[in-house]
Amino acid sequence: MLLGVVVLTAAGCQQPSSSVPPATTEVDHAAEARKAFERQDWGTAAPHFRLALEKSPGDLSLHYGLAISASWLDIRDEAMREFQWVVDHAAARSEEARVAHEWLDGANRRSVASGQPGAADAAKDERVGDSGVHGRIVWDEGTGATPLLRYQVHLYAIGDSGASKGMSYHIRTDREGNYKFSRIPAGTYKLTDTNVLTPKWRLKVEVRQGEDSLIDLGPENSVKMRDDFPKPS
Repeated sequence: MLLGVVVLTAAGCQQPSSSVPPATTEVDHAAEARKAFERQDWGTAAPHFRLALEKSPGDLSLHYGLAISASWLDIRDEAMREFQWVVDHAAARSEEARVAHEWLDGANRRSVASGQPGAADAAKDERVGDSGVHGRIVWDEGTGATPLLRYQVHLYAIGDSGASKGMSYHIRTDREGNYKFSRIPAGTYKLTDTNVLTPKWRLKVEVRQGEDSLIDLGPENSVKMRDDFPKPS
C-alpha cells in the first residue's frame, strides 16, 4: 500500500512534456546574407539583408549588400533607395560610396534615355552616341564553355575628357549569352562583370566613333589570363 502511495505521489509531481518550450536557434540573418552574397546567390541574400536591417537599421554593410543584391535582381526601386542611403551615410571616398554613385548615375541616365517623366532635355544627348560594344559571354564550369544567361555586365567610362566622361552602362545577357551596348559615345571604357566582388573579366576597351566593337568574353580573356585593371598589391 505504501508503494502505491509513493508511485502516485511521484506521478503527480511530473509536468506534462508539452509545457517545456522547445529549444530554438535564432537565425543570424546578417551572417546568412553575407554567406549568400559571397556565393552571389542574390535571391537568398536579399531577404536575409532585409531582415537583418530590421535589427540593425544603421548598418552600412547591410544597406550596401541589399543594394547590390537588389540591383542584380532588377529590383530597381529598392536598389535606388539603398544606394542612396549608402551615398548619404558612407565616407565620401569609400568604395561603397563610389559604387553607389556610379550605379545611381547610370540609373538616372537610363531614365533620361527612356524618356521617363521629369527627364531634362539638357541631358538627352549626354548618353547617346553612335558607337556600340557587343559580344557573347561564356564560361567553363568543367563541362565546356557554357553561355551565361541573364548575366550582368558593365561598361564604365574612364578618363576625364570627352563625351563619355563619367558615363556607365549596365545590361544583362539574353537567353543565349549575348550582350549589346548601343548608342554610346566613343571613348575608353572598362568592361567588367562586377565592381564589387572578384570579377571574371576586367578589360580596357577602346570604342571608336561610329563603330560597333565585337568583344566576346570567355576563359581566354578572364582576369586569370588578362587583367587590364589589377588591384594594387
